[in-house]
Amino acid sequence: MSTKKLDRAREHCFMAGVGDVGSALCEANVPFGLAKIHHVQEQLGIDPDATFVGAPDATITRNEARWSQGFGYGGVYAWSGDFTVLDIKPNACGMIVGSLPELPDLEDLRARLHALDDQVITVDGTTIENDLAESNHFVDVFKVVPPHHSRSSESSSRSDGSGPQGMVDFIANSARYLYIMHSSGHEHRGPNTRGPGLYWDQSAELRAAARRFETPWGDLRILDGERLETWYRHYLDVQHFNHRRREALADFLFGEHSVLINATHQGLVRGYNRANIGCYTFDDSAADDAVFPLTLSPNLPAFLVRGRHNIGEIAIEKLGWSERIERHALGRRIAGTNVLPHGGGYAYPQLRGVARVIELGPDDRRFELMPAAPDASREVIETPRHLDYSYRGLDVKNRLEELELGEVVARLDLEYVLTA
Repeated sequence: MSTKKLDRAREHCFMAGVGDVGSALCEANVPFGLAKIHHVQEQLGIDPDATFVGAPDATITRNEARWSQGFGYGGVYAWSGDFTVLDIKPNACGMIVGSLPELPDLEDLRARLHALDDQVITVDGTTIENDLAESNHFVDVFKVVPPHHSRSSESSSRSDGSGPQGMVDFIANSARYLYIMHSSGHEHRGPNTRGPGLYWDQSAELRAAARRFETPWGDLRILDGERLETWYRHYLDVQHFNHRRREALADFLFGEHSVLINATHQGLVRGYNRANIGCYTFDDSAADDAVFPLTLSPNLPAFLVRGRHNIGEIAIEKLGWSERIERHALGRRIAGTNVLPHGGGYAYPQLRGVARVIELGPDDRRFELMPAAPDASREVIETPRHLDYSYRGLDVKNRLEELELGEVVARLDLEYVLTA
């Protein structure tokens, strides 16, 4: 029975990735998390309909707890029911993009970055930590290369310059330099003055509030009822804080700047039962106004991408999803995913595929990987965190355009990366 239910979970995993090993690892792991959510839905008397739609940058998560629970990175999870899934671990991480009046001096910026370690900056009474040098967080400065366009009077233009064409015109005529900052902060992952925190494995209070379900594939923790309402208000408060936190860091580093985009790519921005983990998502009403950064690697341009209402008929046809979507009655949800990649995602050129998943028990799996070198031995891993990786290139952008998920409104050529 558990095999059939795991197969059902695989049928609810929709991958729009680039088809490499990073994408394959994501696709191999995600069904275990989906099967858990399906099990909980059945226990609650809800049709088991949890889905994952992988963006073009879908890949692994290097958070070992999230991975071991059966979740990948770079896509939108969605499910029916008034509950949220804590094991997905949303943390309101995101990126801010701002325009600069001139190119800042690199050494001056580097001095300001060093000064952050000793500077006390508070937002709403909370002292913020400097996380700009950790993991894959960064601050990059770019020169804007606007696209050639002739749509000076599109029907979607707005006279106040806030619509998508207004954004394009601003980029083309006003902004010569932009910065992109990737930051989240640790201030609210565990217990804090705002609430119990966002991560179940860093908060005894949150674990006590959660309902823990045992499933054939491992444990899953959810919140529902009044505890969900209280916690979700806490999450939204933290998300708002993280937006202001990024702005405060940008104020300190750059002084004069104008925020163009400040968006969450790892959170619950569209509700407690719709998690965007490592990607952007937006409501249908905002589709025409949504512009987001796409950063690929330090040696490639970044892009500003305008979203479209997606996933559309062209994408569904190219991906071969029609029969599955119809069979599981998921048309409305999949068509309203509205997903955009946020980065390149991890790639593994030393590997050519995932041979199989070895199930040893609940939350205990191994992944057998096929090497790219024909004379090399297969490797069996528990988590991909320690694999050597690189970042994908323009294939993510090309996949986005091929599936008509969005369109590039500006290319950003890297001037420098701000490092310590």
